[in-house]
Amino acid sequence: MTACLEYQRMTLPQLKELDRSSTVFFISVSPIEVHGPHLPTGTDVTVSLELQRRYIDELSRRHPEMTMVTLPPLYVGSDALPVKGSLSVPAVALRTVLLAYAKGLAAQGFKYLFIADNHGGPRHQMAFEWASRKAWKKYRFYMINPFLIEFRMMCHQDAAFLSETGLGPGTCGDDADAHAGTNETSLMLVADPEAVGNYKETPPSLPQKAKLRLVSGMVGALGGSRVKRDMEHLGATLGWVGDRNMMPYMGDPSRANAEAGEAMLKARVNIALNLFEKALAGERPDTAPMLWWLGPMMRLPE
Repeated sequence: MTACLEYQRMTLPQLKELDRSSTVFFISVSPIEVHGPHLPTGTDVTVSLELQRRYIDELSRRHPEMTMVTLPPLYVGSDALPVKGSLSVPAVALRTVLLAYAKGLAAQGFKYLFIADNHGGPRHQMAFEWASRKAWKKYRFYMINPFLIEFRMMCHQDAAFLSETGLGPGTCGDDADAHAGTNETSLMLVADPEAVGNYKETPPSLPQKAKLRLVSGMVGALGGSRVKRDMEHLGATLGWVGDRNMMPYMGDPSRANAEAGEAMLKARVNIALNLFEKALAGERPDTAPMLWWLGPMMRLPE
């Protein structure tokens, strides 16, 4: 891994010596959340830290003149899987923390905070977008979370994204593989294989396709294809977590392999670096997540 500084180990004089225009901060943010019987509750941060390491390596290769600084990971997130064992915080609390971090860095004259994240909870992602927009509006500070875009590509089964990863529907983190299934187990086989339990013997947990399709179709018909797809995703998610017999994972872990995890990581790093490069060039990239137009949901209780 490329050498970088750790914020929590730096003294005030060391912070003051950093070049404000060429220092980039990184932080991993995702909740503690049950990931089936075979993955640890810290899976999302473990994957995020692997992504962060790769972000830093690639950005350092492209911009050796820049200084990279990591912040301690935050095991915090909204819309964690609603089963005993998950720890979830309200989206309004999450967005307040994120904006406070941006404010604290901006007050020192810094400009960039790049996020590593692996959690697709709707209000979790809305909180990031809200904080990112506020940070830009109030401080002209770039807080960029690439997963807001990547998750949409996964759920929408974006053709270019699937082609780049070599993965197909049901194995790419889409609605049929939404949580601790093929995709996330594959990611963990790269990020921390020793933490993965007996995934080969974990039976598939597949979606009930009829769940909430009527509501999804009715609401989706009021908008364009993107809105319709977003609503289908929301319907599938609510149908799963609202099922009294819900399994604490969605997908087929037994199909996981490290090669698929590596392909997904590479594709996600490419997307992230494209967004980071835009920010470094002075452009604020569009990172509006799925269901962003339902922003008032953030105020609903967990």
